[in-house]
Amino acid sequence: MSATTATKSEVLSVFRGMLREVSKQYTRRNNNKLWHNEVVTKFRAGAVERDPSIVATNLGHAKNVYAFMRSNRSHREMVERYWPTSGLTEEEKLTRTANTVGLSLPKMFGAGESWADSGAAGGEAAKAAVDPELAPEVKEALDIVKNAPS
Repeated sequence: MSATTATKSEVLSVFRGMLREVSKQYTRRNNNKLWHNEVVTKFRAGAVERDPSIVATNLGHAKNVYAFMRSNRSHREMVERYWPTSGLTEEEKLTRTANTVGLSLPKMFGAGESWADSGAAGGEAAKAAVDPELAPEVKEALDIVKNAPS
């Protein structure tokens, strides 16, 4: 094969490969055939071209796109396999890190939240914090929290 000619089998090979990659990455994922139809349209439009240098150039571009799509997919698969925490939020990463060493994280509070708001009966917990008739265990826990160094 010379630099300016492209055989039918090469073109079909790239075409089929691109359709496989588009199917794996886009069509199956969201059940949308837009990308599939676009690849078919582009290859059909190039089928009427008769100038060998333009055909070879277009085939080179198609090979580059195919190689990029294949490499991008394999990179994503390797990231998912060997670095599974890449898609997690910061809180999920912290929880997994603590679990790795056998610990569990305490409940994390967002902005404006407090420990009194976190219970199933949040109003009762807030009422209990000001109630002088607390259970001894609750008093002891509150004293520990109040005297803890910050």
